[in-house]
Amino acid sequence: MAIAAFAAVAFALVLPLFLAEEPADLILRGSSVRAADQNAFTLSEPIEIMAEPRVVVTRGTVSLAQPQGSAPLSSTAIIELLSSGKSVLILTDAELFVGSKDQEDSISHVDAPFAKALAQADYRALIIERGRLTIGAEKSTVLEDVELRLRRVAGERLVAKGNFELLGRKLDFETTIGARDGHFDAKQLPVRGTVSAGTLLNASFSGLFALGDGGRLIADKSHLTISDVPVFARWAGLSWPSDLGLKSFVADGQFEWVRQVINFQSGRFQLDGNVATGSLLVNGKGERPLIDGTLAFARLDLGAHFAVQSKTSSLFAKTVRGTTDWLPESLRGMLKDASLPILRQVDVDLRVSAQQAVTPNFTVNKAAAALSLRDGRILLDLAELELPRGGHGSLLVSIDPNSGITKTGLRGKLMGVRIEDVSDIVLPRQVLLGPADVSIDVTGDGESPEAFLRSLDGKLSMKMGDGAMLNADLPALVTSIGVNEPPVEGWGAATRGQSAVESLSAEISFERGKARIDRLVTQRQGLCELAMTGTVNFHGRSVDLNLFARIESDSGSGADGGVPSVVNINGGWERPSVFKRPFPNKAENPVYPEKHKEGSSGEKTEASTPSRG
Repeated sequence: MAIAAFAAVAFALVLPLFLAEEPADLILRGSSVRAADQNAFTLSEPIEIMAEPRVVVTRGTVSLAQPQGSAPLSSTAIIELLSSGKSVLILTDAELFVGSKDQEDSISHVDAPFAKALAQADYRALIIERGRLTIGAEKSTVLEDVELRLRRVAGERLVAKGNFELLGRKLDFETTIGARDGHFDAKQLPVRGTVSAGTLLNASFSGLFALGDGGRLIADKSHLTISDVPVFARWAGLSWPSDLGLKSFVADGQFEWVRQVINFQSGRFQLDGNVATGSLLVNGKGERPLIDGTLAFARLDLGAHFAVQSKTSSLFAKTVRGTTDWLPESLRGMLKDASLPILRQVDVDLRVSAQQAVTPNFTVNKAAAALSLRDGRILLDLAELELPRGGHGSLLVSIDPNSGITKTGLRGKLMGVRIEDVSDIVLPRQVLLGPADVSIDVTGDGESPEAFLRSLDGKLSMKMGDGAMLNADLPALVTSIGVNEPPVEGWGAATRGQSAVESLSAEISFERGKARIDRLVTQRQGLCELAMTGTVNFHGRSVDLNLFARIESDSGSGADGGVPSVVNINGGWERPSVFKRPFPNKAENPVYPEKHKEGSSGEKTEASTPSRG
């Protein structure tokens, strides 16, 4: 329906040309009209008034306009006026159809002067009142209450002005058609026009209209403004929610319309104030309209599409408060509405690039992406990302609602990115600082953030080199607690400092919404310094972590007697219980990977399991 609405607007602007062209191969019969009174004839059978595009009038009354109060003309005077080409015809209560030659209609032949004048455009002006125009056969579009004033003016031009109702909205239009060498039956005619529907849309163009094969409108200059895209989309028959995405759209540039295809071949576009150059095409020939385009932005500001939220509104902070309302409003809505009817009403293939893309909490220096929407399936390929403080990468997002449950996937790699720039999107505070290489491959399903988190599966890996910083003093936490001392409540010394490391690597897996730290280690001078394993339960808002620290052989006189230990961190993550116990089995201790090969069967002890019980 959307493409039909666009096509109807374009067709309304060139409709006067259809009515003005002298048709070839008209087959007329005299039985198609009868006299209603001296100055009017009522059509009783269809007549064809144009061959290609095929325009048929199936009913209506044709009369001769005369000044009010003037004396009635005689039959001879009427015939002479009609023959002179200077008459003004009125077609009232008309039913018109625009289709193709392969449509089987019974077309009548008529020799009556009124019918000839109408069919051959042998008049000075034409007025259509209370008309109804149907475009197409199967996917027809109907223009109701058509009012048209068409007249010839000096300079071999046709000027048309009027309005019609489409899908419950009134549209006003004005068109001027020029002649080539004084002939309106040329293959291409100059044309310019405007159409408006209040705040719904405003359009204008100037160019050529090529006759034959359904007609073709080629505009060197065109302008289209849609002030409220959701309202326009719903008017065009799409189920577009008011809070979903784009609000305003403006297009300027070269424009071409051929039957069910509308193409801005080279244009300048504004989407909510963001300016892009490129091309945009709407093709209505398939089962669903296809929107295809290539848009290049200098700066793409997506701030309006994201609810402005503070860092305390991030994933973890929201979850800590016992909610799942952690996504920006628009993104949460998109996840919830991934099965919206509109996603099955259109297909999309868009290629977008931007020298800078901006959101409230994140900026990308350079980006290139491809968006595909087919039968409700969404694929977003962020093929090129360059971050402002260094680093680059690519991400692939997929959303498939067709199995009854919305399935979402995220896969990609980020190289040399500042990890805090990425973590700021989802974390309430910076946990890690410095450049990192990140690889992620996760999937989830469900139509709410809560369902998505509960079903999260996949893996995440990360490597950080020199310059990495833990925004927590984990060594201080380890040394502040004695082995087998009573548990300490809270994070204690860890919150009062940072930990610089030479390198850090992590392997994290997700299973049914739980994050399992398979391996997280920091190294110094080639040896592991700290290691962490365990699980994080998002919905339980709890942790079960094991923190290991390396004890060098020359530190045997320390508080722990040189015996390796493990710190168990267990309970609610706001204030967990922290307990330290011996863990002498180096073969099972992740901070001693060089000892794993030395593990003997005699070294198996109860302490080989780090859990407290």
